Amino acid sequence: MIRLLKGLTSKTLLECNKSTLLNHTSSAGLKDFADPPHEKIIGFPDQNRLKIVPKQPFYPSSFLTPRLPKRIADHRGPELVHNKLIHNQYAIVALSGGQLKHGHFEMMRNTINRNLDLNKSFAVWRVDPPWKPITRHGQGKKLGGGKGAIDHYVTPVKSGRIIVEIGGYVPKRVISRVLIDVAQKLPFPAKPVSKADLENWEKEDQFILENNLNKLRWEWCIKNNILNVINYVGKYDIEFSHLGPDCR
Repeated sequence: MIRLLKGLTSKTLLECNKSTLLNHTSSAGLKDFADPPHEKIIGFPDQNRLKIVPKQPFYPSSFLTPRLPKRIADHRGPELVHNKLIHNQYAIVALSGGQLKHGHFEMMRNTINRNLDLNKSFAVWRVDPPWKPITRHGQGKKLGGGKGAIDHYVTPVKSGRIIVEIGGYVPKRVISRVLIDVAQKLPFPAKPVSKADLENWEKEDQFILENNLNKLRWEWCIKNNILNVINYVGKYDIEFSHLGPDCR
């Protein structure tokens, strides 16, 4: 019985193979298939790479290039506007105020663009290109002679400012290694953060504010002029009094 079944199965297989061989026709030719549609990942910007930042702002030809004073207040105090993440993933945040030169922008751009898979991830600037002129007298010149010539341009950055933001399908162990390398080369203290880190910082500040048993807070002392403190504090102490004595 088993031999009969084996013979039947072998015969049926041969018949099927013969039918397929007879119906198969081989033809040579060039087949041009259409490319599959390129699906843009939702939430990604149009350009994944960090753009090249100009060294100086572009002015019209008949426009006299302005020269500004030092204006230390441009990077004094905390950042109150650009201190949140837009894409809710990873970023580099400034821990202190400072100024970014064109070389710092190039360092960040080259390091991030070379070490990230930009087909699956992206990076965007969160600071303006250099716009503030820094003047300087030539070496060996005598004192006086008015305002010096413009030497270079910088971008003032306040404490808490988001400098560059990165997102996409990238593991944290890869992105943290790149962002730590970038943050250590900046001219002021900076730190790579994620959305969870910023949320934990906010929760910690809120917890301290709600559970603080000491009524003599910095803001309360200035408002009530405890021990005539109003004669010893500056205008920036009063302006940022709600953030504590260190934020000025």
